[in-house]
Amino acid sequence: MMIQASQMLEEANRYIGQNRDKAETRYRPRFHAAPPIGWANDPNGFFFDGKWYHLFYQHYPYEARWNDMHWGHWRSRDLVAWEDLPVAMAPDMPYDESGCFSGTALPDGEGGAHILYTGVSEKGGLQQQCYGRFDGKTIVKSASNPVIAFSLLPMGYISKDFRDPKLFRTHDGYRAVMAAKHSDGGRLVCFSSPDLKQWDYKGVFCLTDGPMPECPDVFQLDGKTVVLYSQIPWNPKPMENRKPVLYSVGCTDPDCMRFEGGSWRRLDHGKEFYAAQTCVGANGERIAISWMAAGEAKYPTAAIAYGWSGMMTLPRVLRLEGDRIVQTPVQGLISIRKEKMQFWAELNDNQVALTGVGARHAEIHLWADVSRAETMTLNVMEDRNERVSLIWRDGTLVLDRAAVASHGAEQFIPEVSMPLKARQGWIDLTVYVDNCSVEVFADGEVMSALAFPKGEAYGLSVSAKGTASAEIDCWNLA
Repeated sequence: MMIQASQMLEEANRYIGQNRDKAETRYRPRFHAAPPIGWANDPNGFFFDGKWYHLFYQHYPYEARWNDMHWGHWRSRDLVAWEDLPVAMAPDMPYDESGCFSGTALPDGEGGAHILYTGVSEKGGLQQQCYGRFDGKTIVKSASNPVIAFSLLPMGYISKDFRDPKLFRTHDGYRAVMAAKHSDGGRLVCFSSPDLKQWDYKGVFCLTDGPMPECPDVFQLDGKTVVLYSQIPWNPKPMENRKPVLYSVGCTDPDCMRFEGGSWRRLDHGKEFYAAQTCVGANGERIAISWMAAGEAKYPTAAIAYGWSGMMTLPRVLRLEGDRIVQTPVQGLISIRKEKMQFWAELNDNQVALTGVGARHAEIHLWADVSRAETMTLNVMEDRNERVSLIWRDGTLVLDRAAVASHGAEQFIPEVSMPLKARQGWIDLTVYVDNCSVEVFADGEVMSALAFPKGEAYGLSVSAKGTASAEIDCWNLA
């Protein structure tokens, strides 16, 4: 038996319809998924139905702050242009009255999907896993919820930290892997079901580092099993990335109940990348997307009463080189390129501004000969004293946003970095700027960051310490 949509769901959609035009557009992205109004965080239920990509997300429509979580809903044909759809799920049952937390979708082959999500009750003190069926418009909840009760876990687990199920098929039915906090640390646990109704605990899927993992994903990539999760570390250092997304490449046992993998690596080197989720794309490729934020750093759009907070990263295609995940932007971005501007700069301890460029919504490609340079810098979002600087030095690319005012968002770490080795003296990187976001792709690695400049110019410049040659292509993106 399934339960139909509620008055709470209708009220949420009515509120959005009446108020969405009141949200300020100054920092809204053009080619990223963002909520029409209110709060957005973790991506949920990411899947392709054969025609559309569906992406649900943690959503509170009434204010630009975290509160009782609903499931918002977008869809897209190309992973670039996102259509807002009605809210798909609201916290309207006793077992999820404190929030419909994160979960995943498993396509049913009929345009819909099986949904497994975390229902939160007892004022946040109890988290359990619940089933719903997405019928193409809304998520219809099961009358048998919760289908995976906290009581199924053995002793030692914490009732308020049992969440974010990843649902997948196996040779004998279904598995669900979710995050759990034990008295001696965090781990991913495994449950098995023949029919999505009756579930049995099968033990620890794998151990994780830190007191509590979140938002796990388990998938096959180039013949290997990949596990990723978002890490809450034991003792984070000041101004470090406190919640990185980590992945490991390995294999499972024949029953898909245990995972053994190699060392854990970061999926993204930026600070604003959390709760990554993947799906299989139209051509069989593995695609990842993430909440572009960090839990403790609030969007300035909330602080200055713009009416919205939160967005998703650009989706990226994943493949393996050995045990390293290599990431590239989705192809749909090519289709929104408009006019192209090309520049060539000869640098010798100087800076060159690229005149006539307003790269507010843009793709920028830099090739640079750095064989005789100590540093090479590309500045984006530039306006007088404001800029985000991408600085290459000694095999490392640093993203420095300390010069952006950010409207008082002091929680933002000013610098992040990733490896970038020169190949035969050249470096090659692609940067996407979308009003308040900067994402850098280089040599298969990615660095995602937010920046909220007060200036409107969004200019570009390049500079070098030493001698360098640089070719820059820039497209405005519609």
